[in-house]
Amino acid sequence: MNTTGAIKTYTFNPLPVEIEVKDLLFMRDLPHILGKPHQAEFFQMIWIKTGSLRCRIDFELTTIEANELLIITAGQVCQFDVHATYTGRLVLFTANFFTRTEEDAHFLHTAEILSLVNSNKIVKLSACMIEPLFLLLEKELEKEKDSFQLAIAQNYLRIVLLEAERRVKPTHLIPTNLQIQSFYQAVESHFKINRNVNYYASLLGISEKKLTQEIKQRTGLTPKVCIDTRVVLEAKRLLSYSSLSVKELSFILGFEEPTNFIKYFRKHTQLTPQVFRESQQQQKQL
Repeated sequence: MNTTGAIKTYTFNPLPVEIEVKDLLFMRDLPHILGKPHQAEFFQMIWIKTGSLRCRIDFELTTIEANELLIITAGQVCQFDVHATYTGRLVLFTANFFTRTEEDAHFLHTAEILSLVNSNKIVKLSACMIEPLFLLLEKELEKEKDSFQLAIAQNYLRIVLLEAERRVKPTHLIPTNLQIQSFYQAVESHFKINRNVNYYASLLGISEKKLTQEIKQRTGLTPKVCIDTRVVLEAKRLLSYSSLSVKELSFILGFEEPTNFIKYFRKHTQLTPQVFRESQQQQKQL
């Protein structure tokens, strides 16, 4: 959610560090941005202390209640109720900020709380546990920069993410299959250039039949449905917040002809791209 052009940057060698903590009251000052569909540019961690916040994340309406936390990933299209009464904290951070080790990178790609398979999980986290961590993180970022600040700030964030992960994925549950996560990551990286199941099976080094069995057993869907769902989601995102023409959008999504994209979109949504765009423009606020 780029509300001011960019989030604050804290620079240490060798990598830039990007993180910001905000009071949710700031959302009421930006209804022209946050009250309309817009694309998140960073990871966003929203925690509600009092009241409730209604939001639409990738076209799914949801409500975050008091003592609940929601994590939004970069690329998702968001719209918030900027008029309701609520208090809480928002933490914006980039993958670069969190990822300092291979273990960090592994967490970002395999954590249930950040899963591409089942996104938009809401987690119950009490104020006595999470609020002190947010305050400590905020105070640390306000200090004069030194060689310890990066590690300290990242560890406060890591504790919140790990606690949220523990609530989403208790130890008795079977963890997400890493091959399935790899498939979704591959789709995320390549869906604009290839919608063929065999292409992804080759990337993963398994047969198309084996990939289909794995995905269907875990999700109930075929790989083709998963790929098409991701393409349609991106089309909806672009139609809802961008000013790109249908022709421009179709080329971005890898269609050789706009008519092919229009037929594809209608097949999966029963709407033309233009009708979907108009329906989103009519949703001025939640």
